[in-house]
Amino acid sequence: MKKNLQLLTFLFVLTVSSNVAAQVVVTFPTERAVFQRNNANQADVYIGGYITQAFQRIEARFVPRVSGEGEQAPADGSWAIIDDNIVGGQFLGSINVKGGWYQLEVRGISSGGPSPVVSVARVGVGEVFVVAGQSNATGGDSNPNGPGASYDQVNSVNFQNFDPSTLTVAPYSNVQLPCPEFVHLDANVKTAPFGNYAWCWGSFGDKLYEKLKVPVMIFNGGWSSTGIDNWKETIDPNGITTSAFGYTFPAGLPFGHLRLALNNYIAQLGVRAVLWHQGESDNYLEQPGDNTFNRYLSSLWEVVNASRNLSGKSNLAWVVARASRFTVNGASRVSDNVVNAQNELINNDGLYPHVYQGPETDPYYSIEYRSDEIHFRGDGVTPSPDGNIYSGLLSLATFWSDKITPDFLSQSNPYSAAPPVSVTATYVPGGSEMTFSGPSMPPGYQYNWLSSNNCNQVLSTAQQFTIGAGMYKLKLIDANSNTIFSPVLNVSGTALPVTWKSFTARKSANGRVLVDWSTASEVNASHFEVQRGFDSRNLVTVKTVPANGNSLSSSFYHYEDEFLRKGIYYYRLRQVDLDGKSELTRIVSVRVDGNETARVFPNPATEIITIESAQPLNRVEVYNSIGKLVKSAHTLEKSLQLDVAKLPKGLYVISVDGRELKIVK
Repeated sequence: MKKNLQLLTFLFVLTVSSNVAAQVVVTFPTERAVFQRNNANQADVYIGGYITQAFQRIEARFVPRVSGEGEQAPADGSWAIIDDNIVGGQFLGSINVKGGWYQLEVRGISSGGPSPVVSVARVGVGEVFVVAGQSNATGGDSNPNGPGASYDQVNSVNFQNFDPSTLTVAPYSNVQLPCPEFVHLDANVKTAPFGNYAWCWGSFGDKLYEKLKVPVMIFNGGWSSTGIDNWKETIDPNGITTSAFGYTFPAGLPFGHLRLALNNYIAQLGVRAVLWHQGESDNYLEQPGDNTFNRYLSSLWEVVNASRNLSGKSNLAWVVARASRFTVNGASRVSDNVVNAQNELINNDGLYPHVYQGPETDPYYSIEYRSDEIHFRGDGVTPSPDGNIYSGLLSLATFWSDKITPDFLSQSNPYSAAPPVSVTATYVPGGSEMTFSGPSMPPGYQYNWLSSNNCNQVLSTAQQFTIGAGMYKLKLIDANSNTIFSPVLNVSGTALPVTWKSFTARKSANGRVLVDWSTASEVNASHFEVQRGFDSRNLVTVKTVPANGNSLSSSFYHYEDEFLRKGIYYYRLRQVDLDGKSELTRIVSVRVDGNETARVFPNPATEIITIESAQPLNRVEVYNSIGKLVKSAHTLEKSLQLDVAKLPKGLYVISVDGRELKIVK
C-alpha cells in the first residue's frame, strides 16, 4: 500500500517548484478554461485530480489575478474543503465563484500539515460564445485577418477540422476532436472547431472584457459561402448539400461544426449564446418571386431549433445579425426579404423565443469597412495594398460587442457547464490494478474509457473499467452527443496506502493519554502499532490494533494509554500491510502529570480563577511570561480561588505542586 507514483509530464500537470515533487496534481480545470457565469454572476467551478501521498482532505481557493475584478473564494481568503473522503487517490469537489479571472490554488491536508500549494494560473468565470454563419462570421477566402486579443482574458481552442496535408475537411461523423487545450486568442488561433483565425473575434473579446470585466471564451463553427439551406440540409448528420457557388460540403457540414461546438466544448464550459452572421449567400440566390422571406425564416428557425434540440438546451439564446449585402451582377445590393426574415425572428418572441438583436451590418460597406463591399477588412495597424490603414474588422467587433447589452444579459438564459464526470476508484485487493466505475446513467449514454492524452481512442465501453498503471479518463456521452470528461485518473501501479483522515494523542481528564486515529480507506492493511517513547528518536510499540484490512468507508480507532508517570511522552503510529510493508505517521507529544489531574478556569482569566485537583493542591505559584513569581498560595484543599484582577494582561504559568498549567489574562 505504499504509494510511489511516477510523476509523468503531460498537459494537465501543474507547474510546481522544481524542488518539490507534486503531492497534489490538479487535472481539472486546465489552464485558461472559462466557465459560463449565471445571471447572478457566479458559477460552481469543479476541481479534480489525484494525490501522490495520503491526505485527509483537499482544499482549494480562487485568488483574483486583477485587483478589483472578481472576488476571492472563499470570500475571507481562507481555504475551502473540496473533498474530505478521498478514495483510490482521486479527488473532486467544487467552489462557487464570482465572475472574474483567477489563479486556482490547491493543497492537501494530512496529519503532518498542509502540502505545498499547486496552482492553475488562469481559470475564468465569464462569458462563452459560439459563432456561426458564413465568411463575415469566420473569415477565410484569403480575406486579411484581424488582430488577436490584447487582453489575457480572451480565449479559445486552437483546432480546425482541416488537414493541410491533404487539403481535406472530415465529414461530421468522422471528426476527431483532440482533448481541449485552451489558449489565448492570438491572431492566428484556429478558433475551434472551424474558425480560420481571430478575424474580428479577438477584438470583440477585448471590447467585451473592457465592458464586463470578466473573461471571454469564443468558438467558431462558421463556414464561408454557406446559404441557409446548406445549414438546414445538414442538420441530418449524413446530409449532403452544395453551396450557391458549386462546392459540395462533406456530409453533415456546415451544421455539424456548430453541433460539435455545442456538444463538446460548450457541454464542458457552458454558454451564453450563438452569434449568427449569415445571409449574404441568400441575397445572391434570391430571384424575383421566389419567396425568399418565408424560405429564409423557416430554414433559419429550423436551424435554431436543431441547435437547441440536439444539445438539450431548449432556451439557447441566438443573437442574429441583420446581414445580407452582396455583389450581384457587378452591383452591391441588400435583400429586404433576408433582413426582414432575420428581424421577424428577433422581434416575434411569441413565435420565435430567445432570439436577440445582433448588429445591422448592411449599411457599412464603403471602403472604410470592406474592401470588396462584401467582406469586412482592416486590423487598424496593417497597411492595405492602397497604402491606407483600415479598421473594418475592429468596427465589426464593436458592432457585435455593442449588442451584448445589460438587457440582453439579464433576459437571455445562460447554460452552466456540466460537472466533470465523477468516477469511483478502488484498488483490486492484493494487486496493483484499479477498478474505475462510471456513474449510473439512463439508457442512451455511452461510456468511453480513454488514455489521458487521447480523447478518441476508446479502451473500453463498459461502465466499469479495470486497468493497471497509467493515466486515464472517462468520456461520458449522452443521448444528444453532449460529451463531458472526468478529471485525469491515475493508477500508480502500487496499491494505495491507508488513506489517513486523522491522528491525535491527548491527555484525558483522568490523566491518561488518548490516542485516536481514523482512515478514509484501507487496502491490504494488517494492523496498526501504537509506538511511545520518552524522546522523539526512541519509540517502541506498546499496543497492536488490528486494521479493517480492505475498506472504502471511514474507519475509526482508539487506544487509551494508562498508568503513566509524570513527564513528556511521544507517540506515533506504524501502519503495517499484509505483505509486511509499513508506513509511519508524524510524531506528537503529550505532557502527562502522573495519575493526577489539575485544571484552572476560566481561561482566559478575568478577575478570579479557580484551581482544582484530584489531590490536595499544596503549593500553588503563579509566574508571568518572563518567569517572575507574581503570586503564591499554600493549601491542603483540592480547590482554590485566586484573585488575579490586578495582574497585567499576558501569559501566566500556574505551578500546582510541580504541575504546570497555562492561562491567558
